[in-house]
Amino acid sequence: MNQSYLFEVDHLGFRLFIESDLDYLLMLDADPETMSFFPSGVRSPKEIQDNIKRYITSYNEKGYGTFVIFDTNTNKFIGRAGFGDIETGEIEVGYLILKKYWGKGYASRILKILLAWAKKYIKKDKIIAFTPINHLASERVMQKAGMSFSRIGIMKGVECVIYEYKL
Repeated sequence: MNQSYLFEVDHLGFRLFIESDLDYLLMLDADPETMSFFPSGVRSPKEIQDNIKRYITSYNEKGYGTFVIFDTNTNKFIGRAGFGDIETGEIEVGYLILKKYWGKGYASRILKILLAWAKKYIKKDKIIAFTPINHLASERVMQKAGMSFSRIGIMKGVECVIYEYKL
């Protein structure tokens, strides 16, 4: 499959979502284990399709959003990651990768790449990321990517550890 990447770094290709990406997200968003730390839990195909439309709109309107990520050596789908506005008025960065890539350094590489991209393209003072307090693996990813502890707070109805990255 020939992908049209918006940018490529370290054998990872990032491209914008298109409406036909439903099958990729079904692998992620409909998997109970992958979604176990997300307050919304698993998503239906309709909810996933609505999210894809939201990702496309966000990028077109704001210049940032969520990307589909592939290994450029194999053209295999790895996951999704990107930026979104949250209720605090801040911009969050987040990622979700297929289970078979967990524990192999992909999440911290992806987060580092996105933070470097944000420095160049997002005109804000900082980017935040958060994870439920008991999700130590995600907290380590944020630390490895150069993010600093900010605070503990309620995000999307869940008590979370919140990290930030100065742009």
